[in-house]
Amino acid sequence: MLVTTIRKSMIALAMAAVLAPSVVSAAQPTAFEKAELAQLTPELRAQVKARLASGQTVRGILETMLLNQISQLFAAGRVTAVDFEKGVAVWQGPNGDIRVLPFDIATLQIRKS
Repeated sequence: MLVTTIRKSMIALAMAAVLAPSVVSAAQPTAFEKAELAQLTPELRAQVKARLASGQTVRGILETMLLNQISQLFAAGRVTAVDFEKGVAVWQGPNGDIRVLPFDIATLQIRKS
């Protein structure tokens, strides 16, 4: 019984040791993520950094914010692709039509065509 308890404790400690670095590193942006943050407006950068505390990636947060905005504008369709380097999202309407939506990389605002 004591051996089983010790074995379970050792396994739990080993798992914690493996997972701890990934949790800590998730809060620290990589060099690439720092470059993405540098492109944003100060207001948007602050919003993204505030969400980083929950362990998400910069890219994941930006994608979610952009998809939420597109969904508000074009609720009937869906986003099929996003290219942050070019500032373009591809939206597919309910009838299958495809639209390319340019957006401002710094603010994630859809540009008027």
